Amino acid sequence: MRNETKTLVLAVAMGLSLASTAAMAADPATTSITPGQQLRGEITSADMLNWRDGTRSELFSVALKADQGVRFVVEGPLRAQLSLYLDGQLLRTSSGESETATLAVRASRAGRYVLAVSGSDASAYGPFTLASSELQVYGGGELASGASITDWLDGSKRIPLRIEREGMYSVRMASDEFDTVLGLEGNGLSLGSDDADGSNSQLTARLAPGTYTLVASGYNGQAGGQYELSVAERELPAGIEVATDGDLVPGTDLTALYQGQPVTYRLRVAERQLLALDMRSPELDSRLQLTGEGVLIEDDDGGDRLDARIATVLEPGDYAVRASAFNVQGGAGLFTLAARLSPVPADAGGGSLEVGRARDATLLPGMTDRYTLRIARPGSYIIEMASGDGVDSHLRLLQGGEPLAEDDDGGGGFDARIAHALKAGDYVLEASSAMGGQGGRYRVHVQRR
Repeated sequence: MRNETKTLVLAVAMGLSLASTAAMAADPATTSITPGQQLRGEITSADMLNWRDGTRSELFSVALKADQGVRFVVEGPLRAQLSLYLDGQLLRTSSGESETATLAVRASRAGRYVLAVSGSDASAYGPFTLASSELQVYGGGELASGASITDWLDGSKRIPLRIEREGMYSVRMASDEFDTVLGLEGNGLSLGSDDADGSNSQLTARLAPGTYTLVASGYNGQAGGQYELSVAERELPAGIEVATDGDLVPGTDLTALYQGQPVTYRLRVAERQLLALDMRSPELDSRLQLTGEGVLIEDDDGGDRLDARIATVLEPGDYAVRASAFNVQGGAGLFTLAARLSPVPADAGGGSLEVGRARDATLLPGMTDRYTLRIARPGSYIIEMASGDGVDSHLRLLQGGEPLAEDDDGGGGFDARIAHALKAGDYVLEASSAMGGQGGRYRVHVQRR
């Protein structure tokens, strides 16, 4: 009898869940919304219950023409999700990655659609404002400055762009459905952008009059879904120019426009000092390279988000700082480069190493310690880095600025170990953390086998 009761309860629950889903899809909505209209509502415990996940919903009907584009946005205290139905079929739902529920759609055919405003989970209640706006759906042809279009992508698409007058322009490609990649070609330019703002893309460039081609695609060729593309003329802050090679003055921020080509700055260090080098940009995936005096250090995301950062101790001399964009060739956008020099703390930053003599040191967060090592007798050597402070040790061995060997966890646990045959000569050993921002006490040791 108990089994029969359980079966009956399960059947009722499943029936209620199916009934709830069918009710959402079958067009029971009594409130209509027209593109361009704004309505207010509130999710309460009296609203329609989804017996599968406990969420509540309010339904709205909207009449759309074939190929008509419209965007729905829910604002207010409610943590919401949007879903669109046609003839009982779920067509699209909003992305759960954004705090504001947004859904952009292009009607496949004329009809009366049902839009469900739901709580994001069973505990989501509260008032909301539902706003709708007409979208300019791309139907082919040239774009111009001021254009803002919505389109749907499957693979990649080439879109012509005409610029009437010389100036600074910003082109932005955004999507909640895939990781966008944006390209711009023409008039001697070949620019690209990926992850300038989360998974969105943006190019800021100086464009001469003429015809260009915008290439809309997705990361690793994976693109499918709705995206928005906008072109706008942009005024840069006074004094900002296209980046060119020059001098980098410690303590003075340098802001410039990166336009597809790496730029190199000269940095002079008068005495042994600690360098903090940062490349920040809201539009580029920044990349830094530091070379000179036997140094070769590169970084991509050592700073915040997609910013680059290098922290190391430098000996007196002249260095080259190469600023570029990572991954997508020819990125474009504003960036700020800053170099800070400060005294080297005791037992930090590296120094000299002797074979057979261990050295204890402190690794500062984000730092790379550099040691000079002279090998008098050729042979097989073991180089080890171990930490009692939990530093995920990383070693790299160079000669003449060229990497010879590197290791992360070869010493067991988080310790690093390099076993390498070395000729007589001078070497540089870099000790750092594989986790980037870690710091702590460690020991480095070189011995002949």
